[in-house]
Amino acid sequence: MKQLLAAIALAVATSLTAAPIQSPSQFLGFEVGADRKLADYKQITSYFRMLDGASDRVAIESLGKTVLGEDMIMAVISSEANMRNLERIRENARRLADPRGLSDAQTEALVREGKTVVLVTLNIHSTEIASSQMGMEWAHALATATDEETLRRLENVVLLLVPSLNPDGQTMVTEWYRKYVGTRYEGGRLPWLYHHYVGHDNNRDWYMLTQPETRAMSRAIYHRWFPQLFVDEHQMGSFGPRMFIPPFADPIDPDVHPLIWREANLIGSNMAFRLEQQEKSGLIYGYSFDAYWLGGTRNTGWWKNITGLLLEIASARIATPIYIDPTELRGGSKGLVEYKATINHPNPWKGGWWRMRDIMDYERIASDALHEIAADKRADFLRNIVTRARAAVASAKPGESYRIPKNQHDWPTAQHLAWLMNEHNVEVFQAANGDYWIPMAQPYALFVKEMMEPQRYPEVRLQSGSDVLPPYDVATWTLPLQMGVTVEKTTVPADAALRRVTDIQPEKKEVIRRGESGRKPRVATYKPWNASMDEGWTRWVLETYGFTPKTLSPQQIKGDLPFDAIILPDVHKEIIATGRRTSPSQIRYEDEMPPEYKDGIGAEGLAALKKFVENGGTLIAFSDATEYVTDNFNIPVRNALAGVRSEAYANPGSLVRINVRGDHPVTRGMPAQTAAFLDSAIAFETTMPAPDIERWVLASYPEEGRDILLSGWVRGPEHLSRKAAAVALTYGKGKIVLFGFRPQHRGQTHATFPMLFNALYWSVK
Repeated sequence: MKQLLAAIALAVATSLTAAPIQSPSQFLGFEVGADRKLADYKQITSYFRMLDGASDRVAIESLGKTVLGEDMIMAVISSEANMRNLERIRENARRLADPRGLSDAQTEALVREGKTVVLVTLNIHSTEIASSQMGMEWAHALATATDEETLRRLENVVLLLVPSLNPDGQTMVTEWYRKYVGTRYEGGRLPWLYHHYVGHDNNRDWYMLTQPETRAMSRAIYHRWFPQLFVDEHQMGSFGPRMFIPPFADPIDPDVHPLIWREANLIGSNMAFRLEQQEKSGLIYGYSFDAYWLGGTRNTGWWKNITGLLLEIASARIATPIYIDPTELRGGSKGLVEYKATINHPNPWKGGWWRMRDIMDYERIASDALHEIAADKRADFLRNIVTRARAAVASAKPGESYRIPKNQHDWPTAQHLAWLMNEHNVEVFQAANGDYWIPMAQPYALFVKEMMEPQRYPEVRLQSGSDVLPPYDVATWTLPLQMGVTVEKTTVPADAALRRVTDIQPEKKEVIRRGESGRKPRVATYKPWNASMDEGWTRWVLETYGFTPKTLSPQQIKGDLPFDAIILPDVHKEIIATGRRTSPSQIRYEDEMPPEYKDGIGAEGLAALKKFVENGGTLIAFSDATEYVTDNFNIPVRNALAGVRSEAYANPGSLVRINVRGDHPVTRGMPAQTAAFLDSAIAFETTMPAPDIERWVLASYPEEGRDILLSGWVRGPEHLSRKAAAVALTYGKGKIVLFGFRPQHRGQTHATFPMLFNALYWSVK
């Protein structure tokens, strides 16, 4: 006892004489959270590394490199005792996440010893920047706290704090903001994507794992740390509620274990309670963000037994305060039709000034409330993840599995599907004949089912006779359909000799070939100043498969264009033409951009594109951009759905069946039928052209509306019946290819990638 008291006395004396740990403002030399002040990613990581060296409660882990080569870090924060025992804590979390073979007594022993592992990710969307600033303050508070309550929380919780899930974009936004502070452009939008390839879609990549940032974070979650809770902090529009906190809105996916929703509701309620106690108004739940969509950061964890929560806080103009008149506050979204007090929005914000400091304060209170309840309900959260994992394993029938047969149309892509499942820490086995087998009796069984089976969006109505609640994002993510891979649900033969595979290396898919001219196609993509995510995804797909596309800004589309093929990605026709998109229902106002980052291609650009095609080039357009072509080129094609009201036809993003002709260079090697991802009201009608034009319907929708939908939800599929999905034409010496769908959608639709690649090679035929 004397030795223990002496050790405590020495520790207290040391802490009293040690230099205090600097706050973020002291370390950086300016007030963090002040108007017009931002810390960039290098400053943020420098601060966290200082905490790592100065505090025994903080350690920095490197998650990997970003697209542009930046270090992506995560702070591990807990009590000093826990920090000395992290390997044991991680191992306990892993065993609880996969409790196969554990007795009830062993489980309870792990629960008694275990800690709640909580992952909090910040700033995936780079303009939603306040959380990257708040994270430093929160980490400092946890590293320096001496009060009994915070010490109790630290002892019960291991916090994994990621200061930015998009370091490259955080740097871009900070540099752009600083450049224009004090000018008319202060706080304005970037004219390019704030991720090198995918921009805002970086939280749409969490089941496909195309980007290095997503893969790095996914490995930390599902291969290393196995958290029980995952909170992703975002910002939203400025003119509605101040903060969304779960419960989520309808619909839900009924396959997700109900304890996920109960835990999300419990945590969200505690956040709202603590915020309301501190007089933070404008809190809402059951609003806009549903519990059905799988693609986002924390969402994917729902099918892997992790409770994921989303926080959304109203935005300022980056770090510039905004004033909102009370008359400008509005509802109009699912869960708040009118801006007023409702049971899910009992204390509306009344308007006035709104600052980045306000956002940070709301985030900090909610984050502390998360830390509090993670400590309070530690044993419950640990037991509940065991319950969910066991239920997933028990949901499988004896021997129930998915088989990916070796003998199929596209084996390299089938291998990629097996690799992807393995990357998600799904157990994959292989037979001697090369077939892959994915058994369902494993903790991530619900995720496997969700990935392999078609979706049928639940048509939820709030009252009799009302319309179906629309989905928040797309309504489908069925991998075999998207990727064009044959997968069979079957039973493993009793005598099957299968071996677990953990290092799947897909064969390289040969798509690069030379055209009849003897060279590879020279490809360019149009890059508007409105930051097109589809342009970024197009670049990513082309570069991934060996092409070297050039990007063309609006000002560069003029004169002679030295390319074989030019791609117009999914960009609205008005943005292509003028750089602005207007709507008769909205105020015709848009922030001005610096002169060099404004306008569309105009008349000069249109003339250059026409000349390009007439002289032998190939113009390829996706989705919305096809209307720019049909409006401005005299071709026998029109959008048959133009003017169709949303009450008659709606498609938030679904996989639909298309019939593919097999005798054209663009459809070379394609099966007679395949799935295409469609989310726009575009389907073509064609007619007989003059003798100087040839036209081909490359793909069309089935005759019967009931045969069109493969996965997701479409209202009025009969409007697509017997319409063309893709069309090719000659034009002068050149060619035009129109895709009413996006053949490279979010880097996911491998089934239709070949049509894009073939169109490029047709340009040099």
